[in-house]
Amino acid sequence: MVVPVFEILVIGVLGTELLLICVPVMNVHHLHIRCMKESDLRLLRIPASQLGLCVKFSFLYFIYLSLLLTPFLPRQCRADAFISEDRVYYGADSYTIDYEKEIIHARGHAYFEKGNRKVQAGRIEIYYAQNVKKALFFQNVLVQDSSQESEVRGEYGEALYNVNVYRIKGNAVFTDPQRRVSARMIEQRKDDETIFSENVVFTDSEYEIRSSQLLITGKVAQFTSGALLKDLSSGDTVHCNMIEYFFSSGNVTCQGDVLYQQKETNEVTEPLVMISKGVRYFHEEDFFLLLGDVYVLKGAISLNTDIARYERSGGMLEAHGDVVVREHGRYVFCKSLSYDIEKKKLIYSNSVQGIIPRD
Repeated sequence: MVVPVFEILVIGVLGTELLLICVPVMNVHHLHIRCMKESDLRLLRIPASQLGLCVKFSFLYFIYLSLLLTPFLPRQCRADAFISEDRVYYGADSYTIDYEKEIIHARGHAYFEKGNRKVQAGRIEIYYAQNVKKALFFQNVLVQDSSQESEVRGEYGEALYNVNVYRIKGNAVFTDPQRRVSARMIEQRKDDETIFSENVVFTDSEYEIRSSQLLITGKVAQFTSGALLKDLSSGDTVHCNMIEYFFSSGNVTCQGDVLYQQKETNEVTEPLVMISKGVRYFHEEDFFLLLGDVYVLKGAISLNTDIARYERSGGMLEAHGDVVVREHGRYVFCKSLSYDIEKKKLIYSNSVQGIIPRD
């Protein structure tokens, strides 16, 4: 049932008369909507000497008057509104309420706000029925999260607002002070979990990472379904199946068919290539730890091993396990190897054996 209640607003004094405006305020179940259209205003002219009588109007009289005027109240309003049951604020240039289907259609500079998140769009539909709590967003959607200082932009989206799930689609872009991520769809869950799907491009001050799927939880980003990492300072790249990136330390873990390729430049004419099952990169120390079926290629020298450590800043590689080194048809077997890549100097140790081909 719709029960409008009226407020009387003083707008000025005309001679000895007090000018008042009677403004209806509707209460639609749990919806509280303040109507501000000019057609809703009732102008009353009351002599100032009788203001005391006006103040003494009883509450029951206003309820009675409200019931009489209910059929004539417009359903299109202009102002802020509040769904008290769900703690949702919204507004627009205008909106229409479908009471039977329990849908609010907001148009023109529409916004929707609940908790830490505020959504702005050209058009918003809010479904407020007890069994359906969702909002649909259309045209230039912007989602702002005050707790994360982040924004998500896209073409359209939806929110299951009572379970705190927001999905933005269509050339969606996420930004915060540290990073930018674009994807076909961005889904925000809770306050610290965001899922990016299809054509994901992640960029921060250290890396550009591309993948099909990305999950950010707290301070960790997990890229899956194939990933390509590019180091923005060196230009080196890493291809693999999955990447874990730890924001606080800058460390990276790569798993599944990992391929590291050094960028070719005028100074680097024979780029370093490394392949393994898994790689851990330690950002502060600038070294790589390669684990499982390791293969390294640099010019005419190649090697296989179980475990390898590569210090990029110094150009040193250490290999351990069953090490096999090949160079110009010669084979050397050992358990440990120290390899100065820039100087092409190799030091073999522990159970060293070799095969030298005959001319």
